[in-house]
Amino acid sequence: MRLIKRGFVLVLVLLTAVFLFVTLRDRRQTLSVHENRRLAAHPALTAQAVWDGSYFDGWDLYFSDHAAWRDEMMRDWLWLRLNAKRQVVVNDVVITREALLPDLGFVSYDGYDYDTPAREMAERLGSIRDAVEAYGGRFLYLGVDEQSMAFASAYPSYLNHLVAYYSGVERAFRAAAEAQGLPALFLRDLLPADSDPADWYSRVDHHFNLNGAYEAYAALCQWGREQGLELPILDREALNIHPSSSVFYGSYSRKLYDLSPIQERLLLFDPACLPAYTRWDYGQRTDAPLLTLPEEGAPVQYDAYMGGDIAETVIRTERPELPNILIVGDSFTNPVEALCVYSFNELRSLDFRYYEGMTLTEYLRDYPADLVVVIRDSLHYCAIQGNGDLR
Repeated sequence: MRLIKRGFVLVLVLLTAVFLFVTLRDRRQTLSVHENRRLAAHPALTAQAVWDGSYFDGWDLYFSDHAAWRDEMMRDWLWLRLNAKRQVVVNDVVITREALLPDLGFVSYDGYDYDTPAREMAERLGSIRDAVEAYGGRFLYLGVDEQSMAFASAYPSYLNHLVAYYSGVERAFRAAAEAQGLPALFLRDLLPADSDPADWYSRVDHHFNLNGAYEAYAALCQWGREQGLELPILDREALNIHPSSSVFYGSYSRKLYDLSPIQERLLLFDPACLPAYTRWDYGQRTDAPLLTLPEEGAPVQYDAYMGGDIAETVIRTERPELPNILIVGDSFTNPVEALCVYSFNELRSLDFRYYEGMTLTEYLRDYPADLVVVIRDSLHYCAIQGNGDLR
């Protein structure tokens, strides 16, 4: 019996040693694609870190992020939740027949004042419009549905609580924008009323697809034409829109560790249809491509458009007969920016979640674009953080 106990302890020690060895050996992985975040690094050994305990807390985080076979265990657990337990909500993703959607949660909004934040946001945008029109430019607000609102009817009734809330926010914002006299377009109004949202929006990601982005691009260019700007509009056929050869890791499908019941390919365009350009990102010349694809067979992500979210991008095509554009917004602007390279002499884009150099009005004093477009999604129409903090 004693020999058996010793053997058991020895095996346990050996397994623990192997587990620790594999865990400590895995130092090269710094990012988790599925979780879309940076993994914890080895904690730095300093006297202060030991004294305040952060050194030991750092090891807890490191072992949690780099535990041996962590991804495999998480994938197996997800498989059980998807296939054995048949859960509708997995990793904050609502799994429906039509699309993967975010779990919006449950927040009480009874008696919520929709009008005040909508009016405040419209006033902020009105001050930007006034600044643009003061130097002779044109201002346009372009609102697009966030994917969850485009597929709102796909939610089970017991999970669509906040759909009504965001619908109320949109109604209030539209009314406030109209009262403020803001030039505004809303993508939903431009699409066929009876069309399938999957024609314009991703089924596995929170953005629109390239077809939806093209409609947004064409709408802002057409509006610019109506305001007197001479703008060429890229023909849809010239884009040669086609699906990626590899699977698309959308913001929701990647949370399911390659086990998504809905598979989708990212829609791509042919960069050859766009003019030659020079490009600056973060103030440094990069001449980076407008469409960046991974190695053959590797999954493609939404950041293939424009290289992802960048605080400031400047693209020049050296065609002074065309107007200049400034686009303000988050990742929804990325494919639109790429298409706008065709129609404008210079394109500038700002993402105020990251850009801290100047306020928008200060930026416009230095770079007075002929057309200034603010693009926001319907979950953020009245949010004053990031790209809502416009002054």
